[in-house]
Amino acid sequence: MVESPPGESRTAWWRRTAATQALKDRKARPEKVGGLIETMFARLGIAEKVERASVVAEWEDLVGSHIARVARPVRVQGDTLFVEVESASWRMELSMMRPQLMRKLNAGKRRGRIERIVFVQADGRYSEERDGQG
Repeated sequence: MVESPPGESRTAWWRRTAATQALKDRKARPEKVGGLIETMFARLGIAEKVERASVVAEWEDLVGSHIARVARPVRVQGDTLFVEVESASWRMELSMMRPQLMRKLNAGKRRGRIERIVFVQADGRYSEERDGQG
């Protein structure tokens, strides 16, 4: 039986030794940081949540600068995106564009899709999709 160093438990010694071996094994094959982060998110059970939230940072690229000037994503709650709009007329326009916006926001996503958009006017009025009807 292998003895652990003085002052270190067998469990701690084994974990340290196993981690060192894993690092040595990895040196033979480098991994992309993105892949490691995705794995970590999946293990933590937050991969879908992170994927959904990415639409906030990518908003202008996804919807275009014209829409981004008048509407900004406020938050993602569950599978719903809340978007603040500068006026009632833009709230109505974007409500009618909801299906196209949903396609743009979810393009290429396997998981973490936005299922609903709620448009909130700066004064607190809102427009939301109900049962597939604008």
